[in-house]
Amino acid sequence: MWPFFSGQQKNYKDKNCATHRDFLLLPHYFNAINMEYFFHSFLAPLPLLPIIWGSLAIVLLLWQFYIDKSYYLHTILYRKQHENKATGKESLPPASVIVYANDNAESLRRNIPVLFGQEYPDFEVIVVDDASTDDTPEVLQGLATRYPHLYSTKVPADACALSRRKLALTLGIKAAKNDCLLLLDAACRPASPLWLRNMMRHFAEGADIVLGYSRTDVPAGFTCLYKAFDRLLFSLRYLSCAVRGCPYMGVGSNLAYRKSLFFEHKGFSRTLNLRYGDDDLFVNEVATGENTRAEIAPESFVTVENDDFDTLWRIQKMRHFFTMPYLRHRKQVLFAGEQAAVYLFYGAVAALMASGIHYLTVILWGVLLLVLRGVLQGIVFRKLSQAFDTPQMGLRVLLFELMRPLVNGCFRLSAWRRREDTKTWRSMKI
Repeated sequence: MWPFFSGQQKNYKDKNCATHRDFLLLPHYFNAINMEYFFHSFLAPLPLLPIIWGSLAIVLLLWQFYIDKSYYLHTILYRKQHENKATGKESLPPASVIVYANDNAESLRRNIPVLFGQEYPDFEVIVVDDASTDDTPEVLQGLATRYPHLYSTKVPADACALSRRKLALTLGIKAAKNDCLLLLDAACRPASPLWLRNMMRHFAEGADIVLGYSRTDVPAGFTCLYKAFDRLLFSLRYLSCAVRGCPYMGVGSNLAYRKSLFFEHKGFSRTLNLRYGDDDLFVNEVATGENTRAEIAPESFVTVENDDFDTLWRIQKMRHFFTMPYLRHRKQVLFAGEQAAVYLFYGAVAALMASGIHYLTVILWGVLLLVLRGVLQGIVFRKLSQAFDTPQMGLRVLLFELMRPLVNGCFRLSAWRRREDTKTWRSMKI
């Protein structure tokens, strides 16, 4: 028993008494005890359960590294390999740019001059007006006097019981004079005068389908940053699969294919009963590793102009989940496994630290695994954000990847409940 704790406290101020000397040595005794406990807990053999949980967490971390490297980061490597590939004017095929418009008068006024500013030898622009109620017809008439290669057609306002967008695109495709088509929305603005050249150069090499990338200006705020992360990951998945030779969908805001391919497969005839699916379902039906290319050079990007980013993201999200049950895609298991692995990893780390709470080595391994995942995802998405012109997210990526399966589950449930509304004979408002 220490004298200091044995009733001799009254003499502890006396420097010559034993109690005072023992009191001064007290920190050294505690340090000795802590060091002994440290080495004992660090060198003691671990039980089987923490080893199992730790091994599972390491496997899941390696799985995430494989997905990041083989798919997401591979798009950057692919772009570097093809960015210096020049194509002469003489080998570029004539092109027809088909623009879908629905109450987009201001967007047409801004973006049609950008389209005709493309550095391309031979192309036309066809605007399909889907029964706009604003001054879109007047804007098109004024633009036609300035640009002789601008043509327009219109979808009748009384057309019903069918997908109006599919009808509009079909009319535009039939009106096109050239075999190589590039589909665009009126609110899309090309990033550079080389946009058309970069998208069309693949047709000179024998491709039938070219998948492009479309981005959106993201307002400040946590929720908007999450939506930018969600949109980036969505684009990375279909682009990376196309790069690896297993395409499964595309986005109609920057998509090119041959007119002959469209009519060879009878256009949208197989999905006319669905309100959506003019882009992803058609590409899913006709795309192969041999006939499809991805174009992800910065000059080939388009920016989707929209004053309400939240509404745009929500509409795009719902449309994707409406058509997702009809997508034939063997990579669905891969990406579903990636989402499940996020929760499994954190669960395995938590179980590791809980089962080895009395072992310092286990605690240190758990912390190290969390740090490694944070560093891995932070570096990967920093590179991806720079490459695809998306705001930097930092370590918030770790929170976003936990949120995404939950948010997707809510959209999936909403789409399932409203599945009958996706039929063309039903009226629906997203």
